Amino acid sequence: MQEEKHLAALTEVNTSIDEALKDPRGLLSRQRLLMAALSLGVQHIVELWLHKSGAIKPGATIKHEFFKAEEKRLLIRLSGMMTKQITSLKNADKILEFSREIERNRDDIIYGAPLKSDSVLREKLDYFIELKKSVKEAAGDIDDKTA
Repeated sequence: MQEEKHLAALTEVNTSIDEALKDPRGLLSRQRLLMAALSLGVQHIVELWLHKSGAIKPGATIKHEFFKAEEKRLLIRLSGMMTKQITSLKNADKILEFSREIERNRDDIIYGAPLKSDSVLREKLDYFIELKKSVKEAAGDIDDKTA
């Protein structure tokens, strides 16, 4: 995918996050949409990072499901799409760790029962902000609203 399309998707993700944060009903009222936006954001941020690092093969696509796998399986899955060793990329450990934390329990949050507290959603937002910071440090700005 072209970088412009990733940036357009991230603009949508950022808008969804901003709307959820400003909703007077709180984050729980947007539990499913917020988690879906964060998951989509992870996919696009990681792909942009790999593009900017010159480390992804043309036409390769990162899927959010990759980050549900244990670390070893994730690295194996990514290695087939890479032009460089992922471990050689700046902040790779942090970026993959934050991505995996955001994806953890994704399906339960999207398809399961309503959460009792917004603490899990706030934690996911914190990981998302840290993910963006790590990518910015490693590869430069990825969008206008990078934390």
